[in-house]
Amino acid sequence: MKMKTLQEVLIFFYKKWKNKVKGFSKKNKNIELTKNRNQQIFDFPFDKIRPQEMLSWLDYSSQGWIILSSDLTIKFINKKALSLIRFIKYKDVIGKAINDINELELLRNKIIYSRKKDFPISLDFTIAGEPIWANIIRGSKKNYLILLESKLSIESIKKRQNQLINDVSHELKTPLTSLILIGERLEGVISKKDRYLVKRLKKESKRLRKMAEETLELSKLESSESFNKNKKISISDLVMESWQTLKPLAEKKDIKINLFIPTKYYISGDIENLKRAFINILDNSIRFSPNNEEIQIEIFKRDSSVVIRVRDKGIGLEENEFNDIFSRFYRGDPSRNKYKKSGSGLGLSITKKIINNNKGFIKAFNHKDGGAIIEIIFPFLNTDL
Repeated sequence: MKMKTLQEVLIFFYKKWKNKVKGFSKKNKNIELTKNRNQQIFDFPFDKIRPQEMLSWLDYSSQGWIILSSDLTIKFINKKALSLIRFIKYKDVIGKAINDINELELLRNKIIYSRKKDFPISLDFTIAGEPIWANIIRGSKKNYLILLESKLSIESIKKRQNQLINDVSHELKTPLTSLILIGERLEGVISKKDRYLVKRLKKESKRLRKMAEETLELSKLESSESFNKNKKISISDLVMESWQTLKPLAEKKDIKINLFIPTKYYISGDIENLKRAFINILDNSIRFSPNNEEIQIEIFKRDSSVVIRVRDKGIGLEENEFNDIFSRFYRGDPSRNKYKKSGSGLGLSITKKIINNNKGFIKAFNHKDGGAIIEIIFPFLNTDL
């Protein structure tokens, strides 16, 4: 019988099971799967679990599964095992001899040399530099089950991912800067009617460079490499310092700040990173506020927390955007954005990461009288203690 999918394998075993086990029925649920009398009695309801359901469980297992026939050809491989041996499609491996897969040749040799020894056999090896653990189990008629697992820890995987992001971001910055310089040179030598193309080139190059820089920054924040020791911070001073940085931008639109602080509140955190976060929040509010308006900022205490609310007078957010605006590369619906500005879509993702890393929480919602509100909450630092 030629079996190409796990579903066929399970149906095959199911039929064999029904034929070999006497008294298999709905009335007799307890079936003894024993090689000796001391083993446990198992209740496995094949009559209630469909082969398709079992297929789904194994195919999406976090452990790699490979089933070999007696001639060491691959009858089944699940998604995890495919990814571990660096293949994408089932058809590239199903029906092939294990020695035709370079990554599995070591396992084939181990099976051949160990056929007269006891199973299961465990061994460690590497695929493309990744350490892999394998467990080989022999079944009846010399069929084999191979279980595969990566030996990389979650921390190691995260470090690899961050390193990849860092490397790509660094490599992108130089050519993008060169494109911007080339655009500036071209602007003075091409015909007037084509200058809009050069302006577009410069604009997109700057946006991509900013995206590379902010991707690199976000990667550092996620690994906590850029965080300094916590310090006592006056939240009102932090907000005002951030506003002063953006004041020239606000003055271009004649936007003013309306800051309401009944008393001075303190938090503990990394002041440099938090300043970056509030600059992002205020920059976002300025960008989406109409000309000649004001941005309202409230700072107040709620139970054991300090709350900062920043409200603009723009068109507000759609309900689905309340969480989406903090997602990576989210830039909103262009048809709704009257205040167009080239951005990377990473500013508020960076902001959220900084706030979270300083034991804070950030959310967005609309004001009942119009405009959007960004609310930031930090644990209150009691300076009287």
